Amino acid sequence: MIRKVLVKIIVLLCSAGAGLVTAVLVATSFIWYAYELANDGPIFPAPLVAIGLIALPYALLLFPLQIIVMLYEFFRKKMLGIELLIIGIIGGALAGLLWCFALKSSQLTTPMAILLIGIAILQAFVVFGLHMIANKLNIGNFNE
Repeated sequence: MIRKVLVKIIVLLCSAGAGLVTAVLVATSFIWYAYELANDGPIFPAPLVAIGLIALPYALLLFPLQIIVMLYEFFRKKMLGIELLIIGIIGGALAGLLWCFALKSSQLTTPMAILLIGIAILQAFVVFGLHMIANKLNIGNFNE
């Protein structure tokens, strides 16, 4: 049983990492474009801004939801399927909204808020999509 829990934790961490990389790649391109339009101020490297201000906060907001899903699967002895994508979309939208409210003190425009929520949904979709794929491949199945 301990082996299965460790495998599930590895799946959880790998899916979180894949979501982080996806969000950084997408956010970097938008930040780079914003830098091209702007002509003021210091320019920080776009990947660092994407990691520090977008992808990492979303990963931290989604991680408790991942743990809740893992605990649910452990105690119910039931692996979730397509429900994980629904959890991912809802969790990503909530993480994006929460981060938009956290950034409300800055000059947050509606298109920027939509972009932040979209990146959060994409990151959550990747995270829980990979979790679903691991379940379909029977990796870390608590039933056996």
